[in-house]
Amino acid sequence: MLAATMATRAFALWVSPTGAFRLLEWGATATPHTALCSDFPQATRLVPDLTMWTGRDAIPLRRLRNAPASELLRAYQPHPGLHFGDALFTGAAALDAGAPQGLTEDQALTLLDLYLLRSTAHVPPSRRP
Repeated sequence: MLAATMATRAFALWVSPTGAFRLLEWGATATPHTALCSDFPQATRLVPDLTMWTGRDAIPLRRLRNAPASELLRAYQPHPGLHFGDALFTGAAALDAGAPQGLTEDQALTLLDLYLLRSTAHVPPSRRP
């Protein structure tokens, strides 16, 4: 029974402009609106089963540039452009404007590994006296 429950779990990766991140459980009632606290979420399809969401209202609300999310996007787009405010990574977006699919556990862990590799690549080494 536990294996069946694990197989049906879905996730999303939330990334803030500060580099903080959370792996969210993505249930049937989860939406980009609530995860981003935005009335106007905008989808960017990266590959068929991966979508990045940002708030269209992030710039007028003076949200910070999200360099960590842009860095993660480099794995999918050579020139990802500038993104502001929180970012959310989910599975495929529904064509009927319904809630996007969540990521499988394997997809979520792969994306998280990729995020951690890219975010730590620019951390300067510590200097010891």
